[in-house]
Amino acid sequence: MNGDTQIYVSGREYKVPGNLVTYEQIVKIWNELHAPENKHIIGTPGIDYEDDLKGESGVLLPGKDVKVKDGTSFSVDPEHVS
Repeated sequence: MNGDTQIYVSGREYKVPGNLVTYEQIVKIWNELHAPENKHIIGTPGIDYEDDLKGESGVLLPGKDVKVKDGTSFSVDPEHVS
């Protein structure tokens, strides 16, 4: 798949190149989206993902990646860090 994929990170739209994202990418995106609020993740947050169309959901772990398509949603919990 070429082009960008529209995902959601904590309810905010974000376009990523291709159809694969890593844990580290999602943390970076979250930090970028929340920079205006001066919020930053330090540590290893919990990240859940959900694909409404396929009904798939799971947890994205550090060092791992997940295939995404338009509409895949990531929930980042910056308070739950290890």
